[in-house]
Amino acid sequence: MNLTTLMACATCRRVLTEHRYGGQVEYRHPVVEAAHEVVPVDAGQVRRPFNRCHTCTDELPVWNYRTGLIQFLALDAGALRTYNDQWHVCYRCAQHIEADDIHALTARCAAIVGWHAGSDEYTQLDLLYRGIILGREGRTLLTTTKWPAARITAEMLPKIRDRFSGLLRSTADLPGPINDPGQRQDLASQLDLAPMYWINDEFTELVNTISSDQPTARITDELVPSSAGLIAWPGPVGSTGHLAAVSWTSHADGWQVIGYRTIGSALDDDLMPALRHEIGWLLPTHAEHLPRRAPLDGSHPLGPLATTWLLINQQMAEAVSAKLSKGTTRAYQRSRRPAPEVRIVQIKPRSATSGPRRTDVASGRTRAKPDHRYWVSGHERQQAYGPGWSLHRTVDIQPFLKGDEDLPIKLSTTVRVLGVRASDHVADQEKE
Repeated sequence: MNLTTLMACATCRRVLTEHRYGGQVEYRHPVVEAAHEVVPVDAGQVRRPFNRCHTCTDELPVWNYRTGLIQFLALDAGALRTYNDQWHVCYRCAQHIEADDIHALTARCAAIVGWHAGSDEYTQLDLLYRGIILGREGRTLLTTTKWPAARITAEMLPKIRDRFSGLLRSTADLPGPINDPGQRQDLASQLDLAPMYWINDEFTELVNTISSDQPTARITDELVPSSAGLIAWPGPVGSTGHLAAVSWTSHADGWQVIGYRTIGSALDDDLMPALRHEIGWLLPTHAEHLPRRAPLDGSHPLGPLATTWLLINQQMAEAVSAKLSKGTTRAYQRSRRPAPEVRIVQIKPRSATSGPRRTDVASGRTRAKPDHRYWVSGHERQQAYGPGWSLHRTVDIQPFLKGDEDLPIKLSTTVRVLGVRASDHVADQEKE
C-alpha cells in the first residue's frame, strides 16, 4: 500500500487534510474552510501544490496533530468560524507544541506574517494555538512530505536501523497499515537482529539501469537472501525517485515488506540532532504483505528490491563485511547487544580475459554471441523427483540478465553502457 498519497484542491492548490469515517474518506481545506468547494485531486496533478506547516505556513510538515473541532464565536459580529481538527505541523512548531509553550508558538508564527503583539490578529492567533496545544489528542508521523534525499553509507546502517526500531516502539502513531501495536513490536524485534545490506554505487547504477525492464519474478525463500533484513542503496532508486531502503520480516505465509525514503538535512542545524534522535533517517512510504511466489516486476514500487535480489541470486555480486567504527561497536557492547552485521554488496570483479567463444564441435563453426546483455523472462518448470523420478513438482526459474559482463545492456529500444568500476570509497558519515 502506498503511504505517500497526497491530495490537493484543484482550485487553490492547497494540500488537503484527510478524514476517515468508517470506510468513507472526506477531504477538507487546511486550517479553515475556503470560500469554494473542495476539489480533491492527486497532488501530482497540481502545479506546485502548497504543502506547508499549518501553524507557521513556512516549513515542511512532519507531524499531523489531532484535536477536537475548533470553533470561534465572534461576539461582536455574531459569527461562528469553524477551523479544522487536524493540523500538519513542522518540526520547529512541534517542539513548541510538545513543550506546551503557547506564547512561543504564537510569537514565532506571528513574526513570520508580521503581526505584532497586542493586535487583534495576534490575539486570535494565540487563542487558536491555545486550542491546538491544550486540545491535542495525539499525533501521527506524516509520510507524504517530499524530503530531500540523504546519502546512506554502510557505516550509518546500524544507527539508521536503531532509530527506526525506536520509532516503532514509541508512542507516536504511524500510518494505519503499519500502526498495529503488536505488529510494530514484532517488526522492531525482528529488525534488531536482522542482517543489513548496503549496495555500493556501481551495483546501484546497474539496478537503476535495468530495474524498469525487469520481467516478473516470483518471491521465494530461495530468492530472499535472509528471513529478515534491511537493504539500503546510497541514494534513491526506481521509477518513483525516492525509494532508498527496504526492510522485510518473515511471516508464516510470506514477508512484510516496507519501503522507505530518506530524510535529508532540510532543517536548521539546531533541529537536526533532535529529529535524528526522535525519527531518524527513514520515512516509510510503501507497506505490503508479499505471500510466497508473489509476482514482482520492474513497474512495481518495490521493483528495485526484486532486481537487486535477482542479481545477487544470479551470483553477479559478492558481499564483504563492512568495517564499522569503534564507536558503533562499543555502543552495542555497552547495551549488551551482539555486534551489528553489515554487508557491502558489490558487483564481482570482472575477469581479466573474456571467456572463449562457444564452438560447434561437429561443424567447426563458432556460434554467434549477442553484442549486448538483456533480460530473459522467468518461467515455471516441472521437475521430476522421488522414486524412479516418478513424481513432479513446479519450480520457478527466475528472470536473469544474459550476456557477458563487459557488454552494454539493451533495454527495450535503448542501449546503456555502464562505466568501469572505480575504486570504491565511502562518504563521511552524516553528522547528527
